[in-house]
Amino acid sequence: MRIGFSGSLLVLALGAQTACMKPPPPVNVYRMGDKVQVGPLIYNVFETNWLAQIGQGPQARAPAHRFLVMHVMIVNSGAEKLPVPAFKLVDDAGGVYNESTEGKDVSHLLGMIRNLKPADTLEGNVLFDVEPKSYKLKLDDGSETGTVLMVDLPLEFEANKPLTLDPRESVTK
Repeated sequence: MRIGFSGSLLVLALGAQTACMKPPPPVNVYRMGDKVQVGPLIYNVFETNWLAQIGQGPQARAPAHRFLVMHVMIVNSGAEKLPVPAFKLVDDAGGVYNESTEGKDVSHLLGMIRNLKPADTLEGNVLFDVEPKSYKLKLDDGSETGTVLMVDLPLEFEANKPLTLDPRESVTK
């Protein structure tokens, strides 16, 4: 009798505990070209390009996988200066990938330290060293509400685009 009663209490306690847990907020997924507002920052991803190397000749740098160059614009719609968080990619398996610091010779590279004054715009390129496949750009407001928005970055190769980037050329032609 005691075992049955304490077992019933355990089941009841576990049931009450799971009833109080909040499901994670839904993740909204946007397309490239859509304006995506995360807090006071508004993002717009214009295009992505895959590169087998950056530069030419002995100065060329090869990635561990492939370089993904993402052209993005960020606007601060807030009333105070804000840091722009580092960009992260997420694959279909849930793997998370950080920006590459190997962006020397990539034209209009945003760099890793980015601050944006009110009503200012920052436009340029962000570099990743990842396997060629589809990703989502994860945009997080950093708040406790856990707002997460994603931008779909489908895998696309253009037939007439070179797989290398000459440092004298712009990715944003």
